[in-house]
Amino acid sequence: MTRDYAKPSTTKTSSKSKPKKKTAKKSAAAPKAAPPAPSNSGKSKFFHIALITAILGGFVYGLYKLAQLPADRTLDPTTPTKPSQAKQVEPTKTEKPEARFQFYDMLPNSEVETDAVTAYTFKEKGVQEEYQYMLQTGSFRQRKDAERQKATIAFQGLKASIKATSNDQGSTWFRVQTGPFASRSEMNAALDKLYAINIQPLVKKSKK
Repeated sequence: MTRDYAKPSTTKTSSKSKPKKKTAKKSAAAPKAAPPAPSNSGKSKFFHIALITAILGGFVYGLYKLAQLPADRTLDPTTPTKPSQAKQVEPTKTEKPEARFQFYDMLPNSEVETDAVTAYTFKEKGVQEEYQYMLQTGSFRQRKDAERQKATIAFQGLKASIKATSNDQGSTWFRVQTGPFASRSEMNAALDKLYAINIQPLVKKSKK
C-alpha cells in the first residue's frame, strides 16, 4: 500500500508573538524634601530695622518742627476768669433758749475797781503782820444784776454783800463782795466754790 507521504512544509507557521508590554518599573520615588522654613531671625532683624527707622524718622521730624517755630513766641493774653461767688447760705433761725443766769453775760456791764497800791515799807525781821482777805466777785451798773449774783453766791454757802460806789465820771457801780477771810486757807476754799460757778473774783488783801 502506497503511503502518501506529504512533504512536510518547510515553512513553520510562526505564531504571531504578542508584543510584550513593558512594565514600567515603579521605582520607589524618594519623598521630596520640604523647603526650609523661614527662620525667625530674619523677621526679628526686619522688625528691628523698621523700628529703628521709625524712631529716627520721628526724631528728625521733631527737629524739623522745632526749627519751624518762631524765635519770639508771645502768648496771647487771656482774661482771668472770675472765681464763682459762693452762694451765701442764710443761717437758719434757731429758737432762742430760755434766759439763764450766766456770769459771762454780765461781764460787759461789770467793772472791777482796784484799790490804790501802797508803797513798800521795810519791816523788821521776826515781826509778822496779820492780814484778812476780801473777794470782789463783780461790779454792775444795775443793782438787780448785783442782787442776782449775790443770790447765786449764797447757794454756795458764802455770804456776800453789795457796796455802791461812784467813779470819776459820776456813774454808780454796785460791787459784790464776799468775806472777809482770816486766813489764806479759808480764802482758797471760797475761791474753789466760786470757780465752780464760773466766777473769777478779785482778791483784796488788807491788814487786820
